[in-house]
Amino acid sequence: MLYSRILLSLSLLLTLSSTVIAEDASHTDSNSVKKFETIKLDNFIDKNQIPLDMIAAKKRVMLPPSAVQFDATLLQPPKPGKFSLVYDALSLWQSDAPLPTVDHSAFLQTDDERVIAVYVSSVAAEQLKAIAAQNIKLPQKSHIYAIHIYNYAKGPRLVVIGASSMTQQ
Repeated sequence: MLYSRILLSLSLLLTLSSTVIAEDASHTDSNSVKKFETIKLDNFIDKNQIPLDMIAAKKRVMLPPSAVQFDATLLQPPKPGKFSLVYDALSLWQSDAPLPTVDHSAFLQTDDERVIAVYVSSVAAEQLKAIAAQNIKLPQKSHIYAIHIYNYAKGPRLVVIGASSMTQQ
């Protein structure tokens, strides 16, 4: 039952992600934003570590996708790439909603200055690039909407599906 609710929520979030999350989060529907759990990224990384034996074996813990939102510093604009593992992870959980196009990656910095690699959807990549273009000086603090899909040696693996500039909020 819990997985059904999570999957339903994810389906709705993925469907809404391309339309609900605008460059300025203040213009979003408050009901859709509430579906994203607000986290502190530093603590989230600490809570989502895997055991040492799994790290040594280069294993991942695939998780039912969950939506999170947080503030982080964008270190550079997203870079294009191919990320089939995202689709492998998401395909483990059935959903009728279309999958986001994930074709970029980026590095985000936490408040305690740790750096985390994230996958980035094409929609979020454009938003992050626009944020970077608005501000000549990087790094740039941003509000991030993401889907947590698995844990690995460096902590949680996230797919960023939306972003807004902290200066616009």
